[in-house]
Amino acid sequence: MKTNNFLSLSPDLNVGPWDQLFAEKGRVHIPNFLTDDAADTIFECLNNQKTWNLVCQQDGIHQDLNDNVAAIWNEAQLAKFTAKLHEQARTGFQYLYRTIPIYDIYHKRMLPGNFLNEIFLFLNSPAFLNFLRTVLQMPDITFADAQATCYTSGDFLTKHDDSAQGKNRLAGYVLNLTPSWNPNWGGALQFYDSEDNCVDTLYPSYNALNVFRVPQPHAVTFVPPFADGKRLSITGWLRAGADPGC
Repeated sequence: MKTNNFLSLSPDLNVGPWDQLFAEKGRVHIPNFLTDDAADTIFECLNNQKTWNLVCQQDGIHQDLNDNVAAIWNEAQLAKFTAKLHEQARTGFQYLYRTIPIYDIYHKRMLPGNFLNEIFLFLNSPAFLNFLRTVLQMPDITFADAQATCYTSGDFLTKHDDSAQGKNRLAGYVLNLTPSWNPNWGGALQFYDSEDNCVDTLYPSYNALNVFRVPQPHAVTFVPPFADGKRLSITGWLRAGADPGC
């Protein structure tokens, strides 16, 4: 597995104090994770993507929709979709955001030569995986899956814990790639205790890696109508066992 040497961790990145913080809390926010050039390059790649999948679930079934539903559906169809989406979010698990399946793009050779493949290779490079194996004290990490995500006005991800039978997820990660994001615009990664109290909030600071032990209750807060811009990130899980896509 060979990756573009242009993508690299910051030379100033150290294991401490992040290993200690993760051991104490089961989650950590690591700023200045990549070199400036690497972060800027990945941001430009995501920011210039023309095609995204709009994802949500309907009656418990994941849905991949055309990103441009507002132009395809009439006003009544859009209102019905939104009402049902919010009804399900009111009492259970629901989400709405845009995504690009980087893991599938790489393994299924969907976009040969696209820079998204280089991102996947970097996330599975010895430098990336070994650093996180050490920080998290998880030597069983064998690979990272990945998707690009984009949250804009009206998007959200309600409380869940990332547990999935047979996926061997050890930790979740969010590589934040929005150069300027106002905390008033929502999109924060929040964590909860067993009584649904919010115990931690991690904002999508540019070039910061948020990583957390799985399972752990968390959510991405609602992005309000007055938010300006796109909350861009690479997200996924650090997993044990053989990569099923290989």
